[in-house]
Amino acid sequence: PELPPFQRGAGPQRPASTQTLSRDDSEILQKAYHRGTADFEPKTQMATLVLIQKRKECARRRELFERKREHKKFVKDVLASWDKGGSGDLRFDEVKEWLSSVAQGQSASEDEIKWVIVMATQQQTSDFENAAITPDDFSRAIEAWMSYRECKAEIEDIFKKYDLDSSGSLDKAQLRSLLGELNDGAIPNDEEVEWVFKHADVIGNGVITKPELAKAISVWYVHVAELDQARQMEQEAVNPRGMCSAGPCVIS
Repeated sequence: PELPPFQRGAGPQRPASTQTLSRDDSEILQKAYHRGTADFEPKTQMATLVLIQKRKECARRRELFERKREHKKFVKDVLASWDKGGSGDLRFDEVKEWLSSVAQGQSASEDEIKWVIVMATQQQTSDFENAAITPDDFSRAIEAWMSYRECKAEIEDIFKKYDLDSSGSLDKAQLRSLLGELNDGAIPNDEEVEWVFKHADVIGNGVITKPELAKAISVWYVHVAELDQARQMEQEAVNPRGMCSAGPCVIS
């Protein structure tokens, strides 16, 4: 049977905490209620909640243990398959083979590999020939690669329109045209284009490559939103809400 509804001064009170408990935990409290004293003493309730909390902590530890075990197996499998040199990490060519296998045999480009290495290691470098990703980087590498692969078709369509010289990258003039279209035709100035490059050109080769495009568009939208917010604040400062140039506005 369910616990009786809360009635001030009449009968036992249902613990407020059961409102957010899982079904299993609520059942535990139900049993404790019927097993305890007639008024469901606070000590009984507290002891039961402590047991529930311990159960949840044990479940979290088991989940963490399982994740670590799965990660160890993931690392072991990657090294066994692609660490041809036995160095304990993956070098440039090894990363390329690994990513290409994940992409169902579609070869990863050099720009894509460089981008994944930077995203995985979270460090920019100009020496990609000697760069490597360690087992600690594997999860970030595969997450970045899979996220990029999911939107690659849309990226290819954008490049067909703006990569007019078919170089496989966008220079500043080409990026300016793209950002202008995203901004309802308002062309960004040189400073704004440089700002986008600074944040999106993680490879550091002076152009926006295909895997860097999503970041370029993302930071541009953030910049435009900040500009819109600044303009709105300026307008509100000059003309506070409810005020007209000739005095208070009548708002119906």
